[in-house]
Amino acid sequence: MQKITEELKNNTLSHFHLIYGEERYMVRYYKNILVEKLSAPGDEMNCTYFQGNDIKESAIADVGQILPFLAPNRLLIVQDSGFFKRAGEMADYLAEFPDSTYVVFVEREVDKRNRLFKWVDKNGCVTECQVQSEPMLKKWIAGYLKRAGKSIEAPAVEFLIERVGTDMEVLSSEMDKLISYTGERMEIKRADVGDICSGSAVSKIFDMIDAVALGQKERALQLYGDLLENKEPPMSILYLFTRHINILLQMKELSAEGKNKNEIAKKIGIPPFAVPKYGRQAALFKRNRLFKMLSDRADFEENFKNGKIGDQLAVELFLIQALTNC
Repeated sequence: MQKITEELKNNTLSHFHLIYGEERYMVRYYKNILVEKLSAPGDEMNCTYFQGNDIKESAIADVGQILPFLAPNRLLIVQDSGFFKRAGEMADYLAEFPDSTYVVFVEREVDKRNRLFKWVDKNGCVTECQVQSEPMLKKWIAGYLKRAGKSIEAPAVEFLIERVGTDMEVLSSEMDKLISYTGERMEIKRADVGDICSGSAVSKIFDMIDAVALGQKERALQLYGDLLENKEPPMSILYLFTRHINILLQMKELSAEGKNKNEIAKKIGIPPFAVPKYGRQAALFKRNRLFKMLSDRADFEENFKNGKIGDQLAVELFLIQALTNC
């Protein structure tokens, strides 16, 4: 993201931009700031949006060749086109655009071997928005709250990430809640996060597995019900449960090898401050029980895929089985 940051700072924007990646908050941020820089509000005459993988390259080319009307430039926003994952002639069209035309491609996934990707990388600016590291997230959270006239204590930052997750869009929504909740008080404390911030699906899965480990059947089923009420798809719940079990298995293995906190965090892909929490939970399970849950999960998922049971029943049976094998 260094190139686009420099371009925005120096006001020397490339004519062709590609913005993509997992962190959708940052993707939207850069798209919006480019739209703001390159077009006037409400100027539909010179700003055109294209959306979806059924867009014709020739339609974009036709608009891109038109000179702007009573404006310094024309802007094309091309979103979720799929052009960067298949062969095409888009690069040839772009090469013929007048200097007054700017194009911003917004994609979820790309193939870096793709001809169009290589062309934009050479002739424009490619921005990959990756999931932010823990230090970057902490810095961003502090800056976000500072702009609202707030500060936040270190334990509250860690608890916020632990409770909500690392998705910046979700974090921004929860921080807005904290800003309103604390009113005129400047400092946000850990207790405020616990009072007002909704736990993410990952957080609830953690609590569910705690309940499974301790044989707390009613609590585990209540947490599962909460996830369903939050419109979390049953198969997504099963996926998160499986991912969590794999984390616990890796925790056991890496801890036995004597790896330190930072090594474990990097290997598993969790924040370093969360390692002790996962470690304590992993200690509640024997390896064979975790492997049994993985085996049961595969059986119930196969029954669902074969149409023998519904997705919600598959997850409920899996959860009951996990609670039974204490």
